[in-house]
Amino acid sequence: MLISCITHANARSKKNHVFLGLTEQGWGEVDSAAKQFNALIAGQGNVQGEYMPRVDAIISSPKARCLETAVLFAKAISDYGLVTTSEAQTNAALKAGSIGGDELVELANSTRMRHLLVAAHADLAKTLPSRVELVPSAVKDGWFTTRPVLFSIDHEAGEPWDQARVLFCEGYIDDEWRNLIQTSRDGRQNIG
Repeated sequence: MLISCITHANARSKKNHVFLGLTEQGWGEVDSAAKQFNALIAGQGNVQGEYMPRVDAIISSPKARCLETAVLFAKAISDYGLVTTSEAQTNAALKAGSIGGDELVELANSTRMRHLLVAAHADLAKTLPSRVELVPSAVKDGWFTTRPVLFSIDHEAGEPWDQARVLFCEGYIDDEWRNLIQTSRDGRQNIG
């Protein structure tokens, strides 16, 4: 199963707005994320000897900024032929501050989908397999320090979560996408 995740894009401030949907900047970030996702997925070629499956389920935090990110992102990647569903579900366990680390494992174990898209908050960083080393500036106290962040995990049913393969983990920093996985001196990514 492939699980692709996106953290919400730039959203309105609580100080000035009741509805915390995305800003115009956030809309642009989602569009950029879709283009980057298409490039990254195309670059992966195949997973487990198969062509990259299209997204067939979408689950989001119920917060407006995440749900809006999920819907806009799914629509944009559907233009690349990467989505087979138009339905998005919400999951209260994905609310900001609620993520403890097992949420993606639980979603993977509770669905038979081939490719799940999850939209949530920056504390999705806690859900990555523990053997993945992120660059020190990418995460603080279990939260990504930038947004949006895109990552995809290939997880074999029945295998331990820590054996899951992280295909990519990139953050939008200074208007460009950057790899967030720590690399060693020999240029290999530190994923266990």
